Amino acid sequence: MRDVMTLVPIFAFMLIPVWIPLVAMAFGALHDAVAAPARLARSARGITARPAHRAPGGSVSPVGPRVPAAGTAR
Repeated sequence: MRDVMTLVPIFAFMLIPVWIPLVAMAFGALHDAVAAPARLARSARGITARPAHRAPGGSVSPVGPRVPAAGTAR
């Protein structure tokens, strides 16, 4: 029995890479369960996330600014 009690902490230490994600998943699930009622209440009232400010000059291209290709003379 003494040998088993010696090995338990060793195996627990070796399983740290397994315990960390399990604890993180449990914490995330708990956080989601606590935050869900507030999120449902916000969506029921029609409150949505809005951007803090609009981009100047109209719409923004999702592609980005147009630039000349490398090696082209302009």
